[in-house]
Amino acid sequence: MPNISYSPTSNIMSIRMKPGKSIDSDVSGNVVVDYDKHGEIVNIDIMNIHLDEFQKQRVPVERFLTSKRFSK
Repeated sequence: MPNISYSPTSNIMSIRMKPGKSIDSDVSGNVVVDYDKHGEIVNIDIMNIHLDEFQKQRVPVERFLTSKRFSK
């Protein structure tokens, strides 16, 4: 089960998908997706999160979640 947290100080929402160390990342706008050594997503960060920004980032996030890398 993902763990979702928000830091009001840095204005970043983090979605921790699973334990593990990030060794690679993809960046699109203010969305950063971190991958482990197996190519599986370990964390998603959305920076400068505001409702209007979240709506704009929905498509890039959906693209990452439906990518071959995520569906492994």
